[in-house]
Amino acid sequence: MTRTSLIVLVGVLLSITLALAGSNAGAVAANPVPDAPIPGKTGLLSQCASLQDQAQYRCYIRGFLTMIDAAGDPATELPRIDGLVHQTGGFLEAACHPLMHSVGRTWAREHHVTFANLMRYTPRSNDPGCSAGFGMGLVMYLGPQLVLNPREVLGTCAQLATRFRRYTCIHGAGHALMRGFHSQLRDAVRACRALGPLNAPDCSQGAFHDYWIALSGADGTTPLEGADDSARSVCAGYEFARPCWYRFFWERHPDERMYEATDILRACSGLDGIQRAGCVSGASLSMARQREPVDHARTCAALSGNDTIDCLRGVNVPLVAGNPFESLRLIRTCADLSRTTRSRCYGWFGRTLAVVTDGRFRRTGCPELADAQAQNWCAVGAARMGRPLRTFS
Repeated sequence: MTRTSLIVLVGVLLSITLALAGSNAGAVAANPVPDAPIPGKTGLLSQCASLQDQAQYRCYIRGFLTMIDAAGDPATELPRIDGLVHQTGGFLEAACHPLMHSVGRTWAREHHVTFANLMRYTPRSNDPGCSAGFGMGLVMYLGPQLVLNPREVLGTCAQLATRFRRYTCIHGAGHALMRGFHSQLRDAVRACRALGPLNAPDCSQGAFHDYWIALSGADGTTPLEGADDSARSVCAGYEFARPCWYRFFWERHPDERMYEATDILRACSGLDGIQRAGCVSGASLSMARQREPVDHARTCAALSGNDTIDCLRGVNVPLVAGNPFESLRLIRTCADLSRTTRSRCYGWFGRTLAVVTDGRFRRTGCPELADAQAQNWCAVGAARMGRPLRTFS
């Protein structure tokens, strides 16, 4: 089994693991850890693999904190942990991002992280797993400070070395604002707007994501009692409909079948305009649990027009970031689409592949496409990588 296949197969554990992530290393999980590492691949922190439920969760948190403290520098230790976790695979690889939310928050509290020194501790890695989770945890801890001056985060995020890390920082700010405003969504989104039009949509995606999480009290949030749990009504009240819908199915309906194009059409029936666009993207993200990126993109082709493009927004592009062959396989699926959607497909994948490679794909990937028109559509999309993403893993 390839590493890509393994990640997709165990990716379903992510949403369940989110329910375990407490606000600190000593928090008691709301639900038991549902699975154990794959036999024969215990690897990193193997002493935790035989434990069950909350004991296993706390063991991993303590183990990661010990490793980071021993190294003395999370900025360089987290990239090393990324590599070790990928070697281990299984449950730990799938769960590392949400586990690191708790690790990051705890480490930030113990080491008195502030916006003044945040840059020093942010992981120097584009890895969307452990490093991204830890970085988000650091920013989440700063939520109460961010409430006083939301724009304070911009200086830190702007200094990060790659586009993907800057995106992760802004997304994390949305989570942090929800924590700072005690899960009051309207206040958090209003604060995101203060970050300006280039950042507000991606910040808002983090805020909406945290709202869907908080409805069940997961990831260290306080359960929201009596709050609206319908994306059809919640998302209709905001201009950021795509970001609002994006994590809805993933967090609120993790068991709902999203395997065929017809499943997406069923979930989004009766919607139109930007509401339908957001719903299709969010339902497609849930499809990423069952399908590898290339297969996922081909499934989106069974839809038509805008639905196809909105579906492509749910494809897990970061999963192929480190594999040039798979990256090209993914963008080449655009050639199979009708002319009306082909250019937008090349533009979206050109843009997102540029984000996860910090622009490198524009120079090394786009020129490898079959014809000049496809190369141009790819390059134009890649040139727009600094714009808001709105829907992105």
